[in-house]
Amino acid sequence: MRVEQASVFTGITLREPASARLLDTREARWEMPIRVLSVGDDPLVHEGVRALLGAENDMELVGEVASAQFETMHFTSLLPAVVLMGSDITGHESVRAIARLQSFDPGVRVIVIASRGGDVRTRRAIDAGAHGCLLSSNVRAALAQAIRTVASGRRFIDGDSALQLMQSRTEEDLKAREIQVLELVAAGKANKEIAYELSTTEGTVKNYIKKILGKLHASDRTHAVVIGIARGIIEVRALSA
Repeated sequence: MRVEQASVFTGITLREPASARLLDTREARWEMPIRVLSVGDDPLVHEGVRALLGAENDMELVGEVASAQFETMHFTSLLPAVVLMGSDITGHESVRAIARLQSFDPGVRVIVIASRGGDVRTRRAIDAGAHGCLLSSNVRAALAQAIRTVASGRRFIDGDSALQLMQSRTEEDLKAREIQVLELVAAGKANKEIAYELSTTEGTVKNYIKKILGKLHASDRTHAVVIGIARGIIEVRALSA
C-alpha cells in the first residue's frame, strides 16, 4: 500500500491510487485493495490508522478528512468502500455524516471508532446505519479484521463494544424532555429558569430532575450532568450560564 507522509494533519489529505481511472464506477471500488477513508479531528488517530493499514496488502487509505471538511467534501474521486469515523465526532454529527454517506452511496460501510462502546453517541451511530463499532483501545488488534468484515457485507462489533451496548440497552433511556432539562441544568439554569424556558412549573421540573437522577443513578445534578456528557446524552457545553 502506498502511503504519503504527513507530519501535521491540516484538514484533508487525499490519496489517488495509480489505478484511479479504473474507479469510474462504484462497483470498481469493491475490487482489491479495500478503499478506506479516515474521518476525525485527532491527527494521532489518523497516524495510527495510516500505520496499521500500511501493513495490510489488501487495503488502501484513500483519504484523511477532518469532521468539519467532511460535511462539504465530494466523494466522487474517493469512492471509499469503508469509512472509519473517529470517536471525536459527536453523536448528532455522526448521524448526519452517516446519512450523508448513505444518500451518496447506500453501499458504503461505516465503522465507528468509539472511546466507550455503550454510550449514546455509539448507539445513535449504530441505529443510524453504522456497520461496525470498534473501541479505540482495540484498534491496533482488530482494525484490519473489522474492515474486512464490513467490506464483505457483514457487521462487526468487537466483544467489549457488544457487552457495553447490551448493558446500556438495559438501562431506561431519558426521554426527549428529560434530555432538554438535563441540557439546561448543564447550562447552569436553576429550576425556576428551566420552568420558565419550558413553560412549565418548578414542581414539574423537580419531578423531571428526580427521574433523571434515578435513570442515570446520579447522586445530584452535577453528577447527572457529568454522566450525561460522558455517555453522549448531551453535548459538552459550559456548566455556567
